[in-house]
Amino acid sequence: MNTRTKLTLSLTAVSVVLGLMVSLGYRQTELSARLGSLTSGSLAVNKQLTSKLANLKAANQDLEQQLAAVTAEVNKYEQQSAGSSGALKQLQTKIQDERILAGTTPVHGPGVAVTLNDAGTTGIDVEQGITHDWNVRSVVNELFTAGAEAVTINGVRVVATSAVNCQGPTVTVNDRQLTAPFEVDAIGDPTTLKNALTLSGGILDALRQQGLQVSTPALETDIQMPAYTTPLQAGVGK
Repeated sequence: MNTRTKLTLSLTAVSVVLGLMVSLGYRQTELSARLGSLTSGSLAVNKQLTSKLANLKAANQDLEQQLAAVTAEVNKYEQQSAGSSGALKQLQTKIQDERILAGTTPVHGPGVAVTLNDAGTTGIDVEQGITHDWNVRSVVNELFTAGAEAVTINGVRVVATSAVNCQGPTVTVNDRQLTAPFEVDAIGDPTTLKNALTLSGGILDALRQQGLQVSTPALETDIQMPAYTTPLQAGVGK
């Protein structure tokens, strides 16, 4: 088997593994949210969801190890390969896009920035006036739904496997404890992202109704974002 064939097979393997990681990650995030939102319900249901989440985390951990091994092979074959065909270049472009989606590479580009902060006025219930994890998650979900390619919260990269949870007065993202104000940056088409956030009766209006301080989304020409670095098994469901 020649080097170019090995490179093609390895790139294809990376694409498959990344796709599986993203798919499993979204399922993990959904289960984490369901577990986090359950204030009542049967113990059997909670145990079932916890078991499913544990299985998904184990599967994603295995995929992370496979990705590391295959990526090392890709790097070796890319160095050995003298040039690439059009098909290989297309596959490499696809891999790069999926790496961005999986958060395994730093990115930069235009987008929007919005800041969420606790209520700044008196007369509001203390619990209601705190910026909670679900407030931040709602903004992040809205941005991804609107086509955001990458998102950070206070500079911490958010990916499909990221858990955003409350721990007392702080919000934990990828095992990083963050405090208000929360700056949410998103890379994507700035106008589209801003329109999604500023939709009348949309997420930002709802947060303002709650009493939170929410900035007007600002259009940015070049947002710099780091790669996701937290081990997958440590950054999910905690």
